[in-house]
Amino acid sequence: MSKNTLIIDDDEMSRRLLRLVLEYDGCRCVEAENGAIGLSLIESQPFDIIILDNAMPVMTGMEFLNRLQLKPQSPYVPVIMVTGLLNAEIREKAIRLGVYAILGKPYDFGELRSMVAQLLCP
Repeated sequence: MSKNTLIIDDDEMSRRLLRLVLEYDGCRCVEAENGAIGLSLIESQPFDIIILDNAMPVMTGMEFLNRLQLKPQSPYVPVIMVTGLLNAEIREKAIRLGVYAILGKPYDFGELRSMVAQLLCP
């Protein structure tokens, strides 16, 4: 697979777990502890997919998505949102902001790996 993946999550253990799973499948992973750092990374290097937590300090996942949409020069990058609080309102807003898929926490790593494979190897 060997694609660039940006993992944005304030929880270090979650980032580490995601990184281990995705690197096992051949992804190259870069980590950001909040959305603001994630946005600056996007400006400095290309990514093929973003794994984004919603509930984070500094900038929530939804705020990140809003700011990402304000960058028309940025190419489309598919986003998989992960959240511990998954309800209809969050799901609708995330989809409206262009999220490819939403996964609840705790992770179903099989489902995550399948989604990433579909996005990176269509």
